[in-house]
Parts: sequence; structure tokens; C-alpha cells
Amino acid sequence: METRGLGTWLRWLRGTATFVFIAVLCLAAAVLVITLIPGSPVILELPTGTLTGLRDVGGVEPGVVVDPDGWLVFSVTDPSPAQRLLYAVTIVPGLLLIGEIARRMATLLKAAQASDPFTERTARELTLIARITAFGGVGTWAASILAKWSLSATMLTSGAAVEASQSLVGWLAVAFILAAFGQLVARGVAMRTELDAVI
Repeated sequence: METRGLGTWLRWLRGTATFVFIAVLCLAAAVLVITLIPGSPVILELPTGTLTGLRDVGGVEPGVVVDPDGWLVFSVTDPSPAQRLLYAVTIVPGLLLIGEIARRMATLLKAAQASDPFTERTARELTLIARITAFGGVGTWAASILAKWSLSATMLTSGAAVEASQSLVGWLAVAFILAAFGQLVARGVAMRTELDAVI
């Protein structure tokens, strides 16, 4: 009964990972196709501290002003190909990394469903996925920051500005969790081997 429950969970998790993989690849392809269309939208949050004329914003009650330390979303009405490409770089690498993580997880779950899930191979694969998540996350975060900085330089008259988003923390947290699970599985395999040797 317990094994059947584990098999159901593994099948459900594998299906979810496969769905995420396919959905993310479709979304990345859609973003790339839309990016190639002339006049496609390019949006970016810009810091209000670099903008002028914000005291004259209408439609608000007296005493309500734009936060001078905040960010406002702007859209380029007729973006150049370079601007569209920079905008795609802020989105697509992260989607591709999520897709690769989901693909590897689906493969790992398929192998675990077919045989014993608590093996050295599972521990190694979880550790590898954790490394891909950590290093890939840092890479996609850096690429996104650089692309946003370059894109903001094409939108602001006062230079370039970008805020380092918190997405790096998310990537590293997921990598840490995957690495921890990998170490737990590795320790469980080692304990089972020791127990088998004693018996």
C-alpha cells in the first residue's frame, strides 16, 4: 500500500514536471516570436528618481504624489530591434533554465518510478540539478540585470538605471533545497548499505 502511494506521487510529480517543461518551452518560444514582430511591446520599470515632472501628475487627490524612491512601468511605443532583443533577454534565459530543471526532474522521477528511488544515481542527479539551478540562476540573473541596464539606457535621457531584483535569492534557495534533498538521499543510501552489510 505504501509503495503504491509512493508510485502515485512519483507519477503525479513526473507529470507536473513534464507539464512545466512543455509549458515553459512554449512560453519561451512565444516570447521569442513576439519579440521578432515589429512594434511588439517593450516594457521596463524605471526609477522615479531619474524622471522629471512627476509633481504635475493628474488624476490623484491633493497631497498624493509619486513616490520619489519608487519605480514606474514604461512602454516603448516603437521599439527598435535592439530594444526588442534586450527585452527578450530579460525573460527568455530564465524560462529556458526553468525548462531544463523541469526536464531533468521529469527524467529523474521517471527513473525513480521505474525502480528504487533511493539510489546513488538519484542523489547525484539531484546534486547536479542543484548546481545547474545555482550557476544557471546566477547567469540568468546577471544577463537579465545587464539587459535591463542596457534597455534603460535607451529609454532614459539621464543615463541608465536598474534595480537588482530578488530573483537571485529564489534561484539560490531552490538550489539549496535540491542539494539538501540530494544529500539526504545520499545519506539514506549509505545507511541502507551499512545496514545491509551488518545483516
